[in-house]
Amino acid sequence: MAASSVEIVQLPGAGLQRVTTLAEIIWPVAFDGLIPAPEIPKIVEQIYAQAQLEADMENGHVFWIAQVDGKDAGFCAAYKEEGTVWLKKLYVLPDAQGHGLGTRLTETAIAHFAPAKEIALFVKNDNVKAIGFYKRSGFAIAREVPVVMGHMHFTDYVMVRAL
Repeated sequence: MAASSVEIVQLPGAGLQRVTTLAEIIWPVAFDGLIPAPEIPKIVEQIYAQAQLEADMENGHVFWIAQVDGKDAGFCAAYKEEGTVWLKKLYVLPDAQGHGLGTRLTETAIAHFAPAKEIALFVKNDNVKAIGFYKRSGFAIAREVPVVMGHMHFTDYVMVRAL
């Protein structure tokens, strides 16, 4: 990937379908074994519906797409609340992982909302791969919180990194 061209692009509302398209590809892989397979498309349909993403944007969320050689390869969404940047979504296509896209997306969100005292996120407490990435990126587990999504109940970690 060293010879590849990488670009991080902030999305306008009209571009949010690109996020949904990526989520439909990434979520079944990212949550394989963590969420029952039949539930994954239902969750994606709920939280990545165009109307939901537009509502998120109206509530201050900013969306970015990572492109590799002109092709969408990942996305993130973040917003700022007081001195905290909340990273709400961060996903990279499986074949594009391990090349710094997640880090570049995170750093883009931090720069956009600067100054801030910290960046924080929620991650499913048994998502070992994601937790490992966040720990390598300087995040630490701050607390556990219950999460309800439809009829499903999870426990998430809130992970925080000082800025």
